[in-house]
Amino acid sequence: MRATTLQKAGPGKEGAHEEGLWAVAWLPGHSQLITGSVDETVKLWSAADDDLKCSHTYTGQALGVVSLDVDPSGRYAVSSSLDSTVRVFGLDDDKSVKHLIERQPTETWGTAFGTVTPDSTQLAVAGGSKGQAFVYKGSGEEPAQELALDLPQAEGSGHKERFVLCVAFSPDRQLLAAGAMDGSVAVWDLAAGGQLLHVGGLKGHHKPVRSLAFTPDSKLLLTACDDMHANLYDVHQGALVDAFSGHESWVLDVAIHPEGAVFATASSDAKVKLWELASRSLVQTISEHTDQVWGCSFSSDGTRLASVGDDKQVVVYSVA
Repeated sequence: MRATTLQKAGPGKEGAHEEGLWAVAWLPGHSQLITGSVDETVKLWSAADDDLKCSHTYTGQALGVVSLDVDPSGRYAVSSSLDSTVRVFGLDDDKSVKHLIERQPTETWGTAFGTVTPDSTQLAVAGGSKGQAFVYKGSGEEPAQELALDLPQAEGSGHKERFVLCVAFSPDRQLLAAGAMDGSVAVWDLAAGGQLLHVGGLKGHHKPVRSLAFTPDSKLLLTACDDMHANLYDVHQGALVDAFSGHESWVLDVAIHPEGAVFATASSDAKVKLWELASRSLVQTISEHTDQVWGCSFSSDGTRLASVGDDKQVVVYSVA
């Protein structure tokens, strides 16, 4: 499986972001995606034609957007911005803010959708300097905090700050994983009320863990870390299965193909890499960006990959 460049939108393009891009996520299918930027906006893009076109710009994301996710129905997106505010907003005809979570400064970072029904929305939020991961649930304008989960201290981290950077739900919504600045990686069993699966967390990183992705069967977890590695863990055994090296700088994001056969990593070395999970091998190195690549995301049908970076570009690739 390899990626071929299809579309680009960057400086000089109508509707393009004015500053670096830090987050990207697809709506169901492969015709629309959203991007978040330091320019304090989220943009909705149409990728249905030969050319990427910005169809809507969401403003008000003060100080810049650090995280995005789209719910499985494609009706809602969630953003986390540096003003410590998490917003859930519409992606269809009604593009207004549906839910708003405001925390103290530095107490939010990454965010992800859990179970979403017509009556209730579940969200996870990386708690930043609070050293916790939060789970929210509710139907009102401000969802109620359901769980506050403490991260274990990473081995050998001493008294380093446990700034929580990223969260991810397992596809079956039974587990929640989080990664932190000191290399901590934790997994909780939500079906058991948020019980920590492994005392001390998953071992192997000692630098910031910036992104997490479960395999489609919810049994394995991939991590992206500033130690220039992406690690693969057996979630239930708590064992390090493999460590993938090849990037020349921090690994900033990791995304897995919906079929689970390959995964992508984005790095501050300005490269995107594709890896085959079964053979544990590097498949392809992509060099479309000229600055660090903060985000990568596969479309739900597996036919597209998108990447975004500090070069102000969003790049879309076909995957086959």
